Amino acid sequence: MNTILIALSYAFCWGVGTTLTKLALAEISATTLLVIQLISSVLFLAIACYIKMQKLPFSLAALKQGSAGIFEPALAYMVGIFGVKLTTASNAVLIGSSEVILTILMAAVFLGERLTRSKLLLAVISFLGVALLVWNDEEGAIDSSLIGNILVLLGTVFAVCYVLMSKKQIGGADPLQLTASQQFVGLIVTVFCFGVLSTINPSYEVNAIDISLPFWLLAIGSGIMQYAIAYLLYLTALQNVPASQAAFFIALIPIFGVGSAVLLLGETPSLAQWIGGAFVIVSSYWANRLQPA
Repeated sequence: MNTILIALSYAFCWGVGTTLTKLALAEISATTLLVIQLISSVLFLAIACYIKMQKLPFSLAALKQGSAGIFEPALAYMVGIFGVKLTTASNAVLIGSSEVILTILMAAVFLGERLTRSKLLLAVISFLGVALLVWNDEEGAIDSSLIGNILVLLGTVFAVCYVLMSKKQIGGADPLQLTASQQFVGLIVTVFCFGVLSTINPSYEVNAIDISLPFWLLAIGSGIMQYAIAYLLYLTALQNVPASQAAFFIALIPIFGVGSAVLLLGETPSLAQWIGGAFVIVSSYWANRLQPA
């Protein structure tokens, strides 16, 4: 399968998946939705693994290999899904596009990659873009939107940790098995954390009793799309192309996300937020055109 088509596909799945998640949150609580999505993803990947390899990817060795799942989908989406609930879907996907720049910065810190002046300049541009994105001029909505934007940004940092770990593993691993293992580890961590939180605050309790059939289908479909298929395609791309080339297509996620948010939710980003999103996307694009140092 063409690597460019693979990259476009995972950008599409993540961008539209964020909007579908925002839509599902209208009836389903954030904790319940995330658990349903992860269970749907794990079951989908388990069936695919059994069809392909005649075995399930849940052995002890496979679970150790899937340790990156602690960062994403577990921590990244536990934090991010609350952020999406408090902010707009278009804000969420635009802030998430800063992942490319954050990857460059964290790779310099943890992997010893050279941090050039060009990279620093692009990081500053990206930061300005994110600052514009978190600004909400709607009266009475500043506090909640700001908190939501910050949570989405924190989730993006966890996502970068996932990328750094996965890049080290994918060279000698099967993308399908690695994706399934990571998703299963993410599900275990998510259920455990929500279980602890629900004992402290009942609002974190997972309860799927009153969900209507359309929203069940929306939750299951968005889980398979945003988690199983998107991560499988992303790891497949990482195995065949340099990380910088795979990361370039992450900048396209806002295009699919904002487009679907406008079509499905009727959202209209402000001019400042569009400018901020443009800063993030442009800085991401040029960051990935830099020659590896």
